[in-house]
Amino acid sequence: MQASIFRLIQLDVEGWTLIAPESYFLASEEEIEEKTGGCGPGSIGDWFVPDTMYGESIYLACKIHDWMYSEGESLEDKKIADRVFLWNMTVLIQETPGTGVTENSMLDVVRLRRVMTYFSAVYYAGNDCFEKGKSPRKKDVDIEEEL
Repeated sequence: MQASIFRLIQLDVEGWTLIAPESYFLASEEEIEEKTGGCGPGSIGDWFVPDTMYGESIYLACKIHDWMYSEGESLEDKKIADRVFLWNMTVLIQETPGTGVTENSMLDVVRLRRVMTYFSAVYYAGNDCFEKGKSPRKKDVDIEEEL
C-alpha cells in the first residue's frame, strides 16, 4: 500500500506480522541501527520511556517508528508513521509470536492503555523528534499555521 512517500508492506519480523516501509525491510542491520534507537528520545529520556510495557517488549515497533521518522518528509508522513506505530505496538502486545493468535491476557488491558499513552505522546508532541536533522520546509510551516 502506498501511503504518502512510504510503500507500506506487512511482513514477518521476529515472529510477528508487522507493518513497515519497504525500505525498512530492504535495509541492512547496520543501516537500521544507524537510524533507529529504542522507545525513548535518547539519553536520560530513555529511562522515562521504556521499551517494555509490563513485561511485553514493543522495541520492534519503536525501531520501525524511528525509521519512518528518519525517512519522512512532511507532516503527513509523520502522521502515517505514528499510526503505523500504534498498529505495530498493538500487534506486539496482543499476539503470540509466530502464530498470529491473539492473546487474552488481563494484563493486556493495562498494556493497551500504555500503548495509547505512547501513541498520544508521539502524535501530539513528536514534531521536534520528527524534524530533527531535517531542513525547514515551507509546506510544513504553512500546515502548522493552519492548525
